[in-house]
Amino acid sequence: MPDHEAHRLSLPVDLAVLIAFAESDIPDVDAVSAAAGARIAERLLRGESGSASVGDLGVRAAVMTVPGWTVQPLAASSQGDTTATRAVQKQLDRELGIEFTRSPAGAEQTRVSVHSFGARATAGDVVRVAVSLGAERTELLVVLYADDDGTLTGQVVTRALTMSEDLEISLLAGAALGTAHTSAVTDAVRCSLTAGRNAWRRVAKGLPVGDPVRAAIVAGLS
Repeated sequence: MPDHEAHRLSLPVDLAVLIAFAESDIPDVDAVSAAAGARIAERLLRGESGSASVGDLGVRAAVMTVPGWTVQPLAASSQGDTTATRAVQKQLDRELGIEFTRSPAGAEQTRVSVHSFGARATAGDVVRVAVSLGAERTELLVVLYADDDGTLTGQVVTRALTMSEDLEISLLAGAALGTAHTSAVTDAVRCSLTAGRNAWRRVAKGLPVGDPVRAAIVAGLS
């Protein structure tokens, strides 16, 4: 067998089909190219491992797991007043490019802050915090915006989680927000601070009238 024929047999089947088409006089051009193209597109959408689905494409691949955290009180101050607590959980994931912080914010609320670094995210993208509450699973969205020094950041104060839940943190491209996220978007706008609400306003301005995400943002701002 000639060397070039042996090499061709070792190629993935789609590439072999394309090469065979290029070297032959097959008259049915549309049928061959369409079939090969469809198979290649299907494989790309699945990902190399075949584990990703089309619905997963808006979520950046890496996921950071943040364990539930038990708050430990500090010793009483030297003035003898009430015992103070300083409960700040911070975790950094270099692959995802996210530094995650949560801390109590009073009145049974929790402050969630995120900072993004690297090239994975841009302003208007969203950090998605998946929360497991017993058998239920909900999500908290934190929109990213550039602060005064250009760092991408986001912050919410919410009752949707406490310090004790296990969390999964992932990145969601702003353009991937859709009907399935509208309820979470409205909640996110409502629990955002001023800078975050302004960031959601900018997202809404980039969407057409009638878009469900735009309507969800407006609902949160009202």
